[in-house]
Amino acid sequence: MDNSIDRVEWDTPAAAAYIKAAGQAATLLGTAKDHADTVAGIDLSGLGTLGKGFAAAWAAAWGGHSDQLGTASQLTDGYGQGIDTWGKVLGGVDTDNAATIAGAVPGTDEIQA
Repeated sequence: MDNSIDRVEWDTPAAAAYIKAAGQAATLLGTAKDHADTVAGIDLSGLGTLGKGFAAAWAAAWGGHSDQLGTASQLTDGYGQGIDTWGKVLGGVDTDNAATIAGAVPGTDEIQA
């Protein structure tokens, strides 16, 4: 948005590129989450009594990584969807306004200041 004027300028190609990148990043983060889940579940029972604390810390750490990666994936995907929705809303407003200006749909005869 340009602060020197009172309008929003939507950059459709840039928005499309961001939406695509966000989708790809969300997918990669989801894959990383799945791998973290796999690592967290590695059987460390062979470490015996001495490794019991390590095994618990290992599972907790990788479980935490999994949670964080899952959250990052959801947020990245959600932001991309938000950009997509905002573009559709702006496109709908532009279409409605253009139709009103062209006389395709009834508008008010009042001039708004």
